[in-house]
This record gives sequence, structure tokens and C-alpha cells, in this order.
Amino acid sequence: MIRPQLVSLQCPQCRARLQAPIFSIIDASQNPDLKQALLAGQLNSVQCTQCGSVSFLAAPLLYHDPEHAFLGVFLPEQQMRLSEPQRQKAIGDLTKALMDALPAEQRRGYMLAPQQFLTMEKLVEKILGFDGITPEMIAASRRKVELVSELARMKEDSFAFSITVKENEALLDQEFFMLLSNFILAAQQQGAADQAQMLVDLRERLIPLTEVGRRIQKQRDAVQRLGQSPSREMILQALLEGDLDEIDAIAVVARSVLDYQFFQEYSDRIAQAPAEQRPGLEEKRARILAILESLTAADQQVIQGAAQIIQELLGAEDMAAAVADALPLIDETVLNLLLANIEQAQKKGATAAARRLQILWQMITEAMDAATPAPMRLFYELLQTDYPEGTRALLRQRADEITPEFVQFLEDTLTAVAQKEEASPERDQALRHMRNVLTQIKLGV
Repeated sequence: MIRPQLVSLQCPQCRARLQAPIFSIIDASQNPDLKQALLAGQLNSVQCTQCGSVSFLAAPLLYHDPEHAFLGVFLPEQQMRLSEPQRQKAIGDLTKALMDALPAEQRRGYMLAPQQFLTMEKLVEKILGFDGITPEMIAASRRKVELVSELARMKEDSFAFSITVKENEALLDQEFFMLLSNFILAAQQQGAADQAQMLVDLRERLIPLTEVGRRIQKQRDAVQRLGQSPSREMILQALLEGDLDEIDAIAVVARSVLDYQFFQEYSDRIAQAPAEQRPGLEEKRARILAILESLTAADQQVIQGAAQIIQELLGAEDMAAAVADALPLIDETVLNLLLANIEQAQKKGATAAARRLQILWQMITEAMDAATPAPMRLFYELLQTDYPEGTRALLRQRADEITPEFVQFLEDTLTAVAQKEEASPERDQALRHMRNVLTQIKLGV
């Protein structure tokens, strides 16, 4: 893994000082998550911890795809103004850093002459082309982005909204709804609660008006009929009776139940069914197995990436510096895998290995705490403190931090959790707790 470079900058909105990781080299085989961030337009962006605004940083980028023997480079405008020798030196430095990070047997001749791109859009088009996505498909995707904005502006004009939906029916497909969901998630992550709610309302309005939307609603209804804690028999019956759209949704939410015993029971039901029904039931079984295989493959890819991060951090000469560089890549999967490795080393009696893993865990948690904005740290402390006496005491102790900005942050966070997280007893309890705390703050008690 080629680590990012940490740079200091000032938020253009509120002038707060920030630190952001800048990725200048992406190897698609080693960092598929960075490839996805690049394609989604999210690479080298930073969200201000004070005002929540998102900034994008212009930086040179070297992209390597060994599967297609491709090496491409993009230089931002300020570097394109350099003299030709200076530009070639910048490209050469990036290429050398990539080749130094690769084993000797993986270095190839095409790496000595990377293809240059004048815009990031052209580089992204080239990358998408390797995945079978044509310029025509890219143009259609851009039109879908524009369509989201158009429909959002028409929320008060029902007639214009209906006409636009009818005229663009072919574009309101699965990709469009996935794009809309990504916009909702991005707005929630940025704390833009009003924008997120507007997009949620737009999605709900489109669901009964489009073929894909009606399929989404059918899947929702199928999952909802199962209830909160369905039995194995209920899940089996739902899969036997549902159509292919419904079983797609049921298989995902009931994944933990779909084990060897379940498929034995399913096969028994096929054997007991009338001969004319068996082909349809067998098709459903194949569909369920394909879904499980795709979910397992995705899980394995994520775990392999997490394992690679842990191994590189353990092998670093300066572990603390390596942790600081890799912090943007450390997520829940990395932390869970690290805890599992610690437990496994302890069970095996590998004291030295367990100790080094524990040191890494401590460094990561300390770095994450230091990187967590002060309002978020106070939020978590209040969440873990008993209500009402404990939270009242903490609020008095930290009175200087209870600013109007913190109250707004708390309200936006609760709204985002209510919209983003699926309902569960734990989520509902946390929301009740923090809403009570919010009331304490507003009443000054």
C-alpha cells in the first residue's frame, strides 16, 4: 500500500485549520476502495470538522491497473503550467515511487511511459472503459445526475414533475435510484439534514411512478412482512412463495439463516412440490446461492484489504507515523480483524505477537481519538453517561463546550441517525437518550 501524504489547509468557508490525506498514487489491484473513491468523485476530499463543508484538493494522480497493463497520470492545472522538464520530473517521481513499492517481478516496461491526461474526467473515462463502460453510458450517467437536480427543483410543481418523469422514464432505472441513494448518504455524512430529507422525499415520490421504484416497494413489502425476528420457517416460506425480486431482498436480510441446514430443508420442499413447480423453485435456489456467493466474495475482498493494512502497519519502521498516514483507511473491519488477531495470538500463547498487536491497537485508538472533532467526542461521552444525573453533571463540567454550534451539531446528528440507521432497539434507545440530553441542554437543567 502506498500511503497518502498528510497536508495542512484552511477551510475556505470558516477558515478552520484542517489536516487531510492526499493520495497521489493508486494501484487498482492493491487499493480497489481508492479506485471506487476516484470514480465516485470523492478522492482527495476533506470535510471540515467545524462547519461541515467539503473541499476537494487538486493534486497530481498516478493510476496503475496491472490487469490491463495501464499506467495513467493526471497533473492539475498549476503543474501543467510548469516547463516540460519540470512536468516530466514530477511524473518521473510518481512513477519511481510506484515502482519502488512494487516487487521487482511486478515491474513492467509500460510503466516507463505513463499515458498523460489533461483532465481528471478523461482519466476516469479511460478507467471506466476497462470495466466495459462506454462514453455513451457515461453521458447517460451524467444526464441522470442532472435529472436529480431538475426533479428536486420541481417539487412544488406537480404537473412539470409528472411531465419530466414521463419524458425521462428510460433514465429512471436501477442506476438512477442507486445514484439518488448515494446523494442521500453523502448529504447525511456532511450533516446536510435538509438536503438529505429533500432527496429522500424525492425518492419516495418517484417510487410509485417508475418500474424500478415499484420493484423497490415490492421488495420493501416482502421484508416488512417478515417482521423484526422471523423464524427459519417464515423465511423459508417467504422464499418459496416470493418472486425473484422479492427473494433478492429477503436473501440479503436473512443471510445469517441461509446455512447448510436451510438449504437441506429447501431441497426437501422442492422434492415434495408438484413436478410443474420444481423448475421455478430450483431457479430461486440458484438465485439465492448466487446472491450469497456475491456477498461472501465482497466480504472476503474487504477482509483481505483490512489484513493487508494491518500487516503493513505491523511491518512499518515507525508504526506511529504509519498509523497516522493510514488513518483514513482504517475502518470498522480493520478494527474488528485486529481484535480477532489479538484474541487468536493470546489463545495460542504467542505473547510477543499479541503484545505488538496490542501496541498497534493502542496507537490506532489514540490516533482516532485525536482526529475525532471535539463535538463528536463530547457526543459519545454523553451517549455513554447515565441520564439524567450523570449527563447533568457532565454538561455542567463541560459548560464551555455547550455552544449554539454544538446544539446544532447535536440536532443534525440525531436527524442523520434517525434517517440513515435502520430501526433497532439499540438505535431507538440511543436516540431517546440523546434527545433527553438535548432537552436538558435547552432547558438548562
